[in-house]
Amino acid sequence: MIKFSILSSAACLFVIGCYVMFKPDLSDLGFIPVVATNPETASEFRSLFAGSFIAYAYLLTRFVYSYNAISIAVMIACIMGCIAFGRLVGFFYEGFNLFGLFVLLGEIFLMTVLLMAHKKRKNEIPYF
Repeated sequence: MIKFSILSSAACLFVIGCYVMFKPDLSDLGFIPVVATNPETASEFRSLFAGSFIAYAYLLTRFVYSYNAISIAVMIACIMGCIAFGRLVGFFYEGFNLFGLFVLLGEIFLMTVLLMAHKKRKNEIPYF
């Protein structure tokens, strides 16, 4: 019952995230009480809101089916990766802007550093 509840929540998050990320016009989201009228707001909403929901859905599903501990660095890198993907989709729908490019580079940098730190820590031998 608990696994079903978690997977149902993950499915809802995934559907809402994909709906917001790939909907061309964010001025009317129907059941979501937010209106994004200008391209900058729509781009941020598409990347942060939708990207986070998709990442959380993935992490919840991974939690249900995995018995290994998930590293905090990998979790944050996954969230950053989905947000960066949402920003790329935002570039497609709302157009390219310089601020979005700098933020995208920062998200990719953070994701890369976190994955490198995880790999380094995984290769270390604990002595205690």
